[in-house]
Formats: sequence, structure tokens, C-alpha cells
Amino acid sequence: MTENIPQRLVGGSRLLPKETEKQPLLSIILVFFRDRDEVREILSSIVPFLCDELEIVIVDGFSEDGTVEVLREFGDHIDFWHSEPDTGIYDAMNKGLSASLGTYVLHLNAGDRLLCVPWQQLRQCAKDKVDVVYGRVLLDSRIEIMSQTSFLSKLDNTWHHQGTFYRRTAHLGYDTSYATGADFDHNQRLLKSGCTIRELSTIIADHAGNGISMRETGHREIYRSVKANYGEFYLLLSKLRFTLKDLRAWLRKL
Repeated sequence: MTENIPQRLVGGSRLLPKETEKQPLLSIILVFFRDRDEVREILSSIVPFLCDELEIVIVDGFSEDGTVEVLREFGDHIDFWHSEPDTGIYDAMNKGLSASLGTYVLHLNAGDRLLCVPWQQLRQCAKDKVDVVYGRVLLDSRIEIMSQTSFLSKLDNTWHHQGTFYRRTAHLGYDTSYATGADFDHNQRLLKSGCTIRELSTIIADHAGNGISMRETGHREIYRSVKANYGEFYLLLSKLRFTLKDLRAWLRKL
């Protein structure tokens, strides 16, 4: 006999009856697949920031390693979670966007740790209807990285998503045909749309520098996005930029 296992599990405090529905300023979206221990670690970094202005939304790719049990353990802190099969990380991130209610959304993934939420600045940005608000990020707890918007944004991803807050209603969604570069493609499309941007000096999160976008496919997908959004000339410049970066890295090893 084949056991009939449900293909979608749902939970979170949002499903409980309430007198008033919370309207959060910020939704933190987390996506996981078979990463039970990491779920516990990243949630532990977010829980100290919980308040009425913050909601946690989690999308799990139907893990069967105990992840769902951890989600249930943190059930009082998670506003909404669901676990079901998906087609990849960007499909899961799109699902998280659809489930979010916050004025702004922040994506954190495995290996990230939340360090600060700039509440006062976010409230002002919400009043001013700023589309993109970014702060700084720590790489491996030691190197401070600052996002920027400049000519280089046409050639390389200069917004680090662990420190970037997107106004939910301005978000364009992720192109799931990308394996690792849909966040860069989204940022380029936002820039082309004329989005408003505000920079903060605050360090938002700590990021482990071994994520999926660091793999070899990352260059190819950056080139694909640059060509699609800005054309062949900028593609040539992007390839030249990465060739020089790789050459400098090789020379440092000598």
C-alpha cells in the first residue's frame, strides 16, 4: 500500500484567529530546502527583532529532514510558513513575495544572520514611498561590503540582497529561468524602471561567502542579464570587468 503524503504543509501564527490583522512594515522572507540546522540558526538571529512591525515568512521546498518540525517548534514566532515542492530557489522566493504583507521585504537565505533592522529609517522611507533601501553587509563576519548604484550596476550586481529592502508593491518578481542570477536581473529591471533608491550606512546582515551565486554559473547568468537588459556593448564591458577581476585574483595567489 502506498502512503498518501500531503504535498503541502502550512503553519504560522497568521492562521490563528485574531481581533485585528497585523500590518507589518517589514516582511523577512526565508527559503529553505533540506537545511534543518540552518533554519534554527537563522531564526534565532531574527527572533530578537520581533515586534508588530515585523513578520517572518518561510517557504520550504518540502524538506523531509526535520525542517518542518523546526518550523513548528518556532511556530509562535513565524507568521506564515508553507512546505511544498518548488522548481528552485527563485520559485520559492516568488512564493514568499506572494505570501508577504509588509511594506518592505528583505530576503535572507541559508548562511545569513540578521544584525540590525533600521526601523526609523524604514518608516521614513515608507512615508516617502522609496522603492529600494539598502544598507551594508558583513561578508564572513569580517569584511564590510557597501551596496551602490553607479555605472557598474549595469555590469555587475552592486546591490547585496541581504542588506536590501524592496518596497513590496514595486517588486517585479524573479525570472525563474535563471538558476543563480535572477536577483541581479531583477535589480537591473528595477533600475531601468526608474525606481527610487535610498542608501543607509547601517550594517544589516552577516553573509557567508559560499552561496549559490558564487559558483561558476554566476558569471554566465550575469552576462545573460546584462545582455538582456542593456545590450551587447555592456555585455562586452561586463566580460572585460570579470576578466580583470579574475586576473587580479590569480596574481594575488602568485
